[in-house]
Amino acid sequence: MQLGLKRFELRKNDRNYQVGDVLELTEFDPETGDCFDWCVPVRVFVTYITPGGQFGLPEDMVVMSVAPLPQERP
Repeated sequence: MQLGLKRFELRKNDRNYQVGDVLELTEFDPETGDCFDWCVPVRVFVTYITPGGQFGLPEDMVVMSVAPLPQERP
């Protein structure tokens, strides 16, 4: 995300995500849970949501379109 290339996030909808929410994303190693050496948190805002129950997406999942916050764009 640091380069602004990732424009979506697939998540379990356990926080009732909404358009306009701000997320802080940090890249980490899923095997250890540790942050990679180069990881820097990136703040993004949610611009669109596809709720679960559509297009084969499980009910408890959500796909969110995200964009870097204006002051953090590359």
